Amino acid sequence: MKSFDRLTKAEKAKVIAAAVVIALLIGFPLMVALTRRTTSSRLPSIDLPVIGSVGGETTVLDEPIDEHASFDGDKVKGLDVTWNGGEVRLVRGTGDDVVVRARLGAGTYDMDPRHSSISLDESTGTLIVDDGLPESNNGLEYPAFALTIELPEGLSLSSVDLSGTSASMGLDQVVCDHLIVSTVSSGITVQGLDAGRAEIASISGSVSFDGAVTTDLSVTSVSGALDVTLAGALPPQTALDSTSGSITLDVPDDAGFTLASDRVSGGFVCELGELAERDEPGSLSAQVVNGDGSAQITADSISGSVRVK
Repeated sequence: MKSFDRLTKAEKAKVIAAAVVIALLIGFPLMVALTRRTTSSRLPSIDLPVIGSVGGETTVLDEPIDEHASFDGDKVKGLDVTWNGGEVRLVRGTGDDVVVRARLGAGTYDMDPRHSSISLDESTGTLIVDDGLPESNNGLEYPAFALTIELPEGLSLSSVDLSGTSASMGLDQVVCDHLIVSTVSSGITVQGLDAGRAEIASISGSVSFDGAVTTDLSVTSVSGALDVTLAGALPPQTALDSTSGSITLDVPDDAGFTLASDRVSGGFVCELGELAERDEPGSLSAQVVNGDGSAQITADSISGSVRVK
């Protein structure tokens, strides 16, 4: 492996950029979470039941938590979810209401799960779901809360913002103007998305994405593979970045795009278009043009292969 001094200017820039990305991805979710913690006065709110001990090192739930709250779908314009541990699922519901369900089994937990809340900010129409847990677990295990949010068919939201630590994120058939998903130590799965913009970032977790985006798409992983399938017309701008993990991009055969890929290590395979530029034999930079070349795509990896099909 090359020492830093022996890297080319382009390779040095790539390594430095990766360090900056890691710092931003670690710092930004924490900053957002701290900001959210200062805006807890939104009403009306529904608190999940208070169960277990207060102030002890562990919390014992003699009975499981199995709660839900419903909101008129016409009044919900956006989602803002902070959830640590367990899983978060956004799914298609069968009725006209947005239904939030939180489940946690009976047992002994390192952290007190009694402070979860659900609130609707009536001034903005934002449905806010917060587990009330600390952002840093300090070596403790987060409760394995299962959060499910059912969205009515035909509901289009202005924004969907999900963030969490050690909580897997799954979205199915979500329609929104702007999607933001960020996780630490967990994976992200998006299926059937219909969005104007989408920003997806995972630190130590893979990302699987399948959907349509009309303006721009950004998918980033610090440690984990990216598997991205774009349906229909490609967005004008797509950026895929992996610090340590492979990138697989699946696009329609007739899609027009220009793809640029830079890697510090890892192979490159493109089953579509023509290789328009490669600096030199064995270079880790490549450019591919397919069709009219209109959509701009970057697929960059520090340590991982890139495949386009």
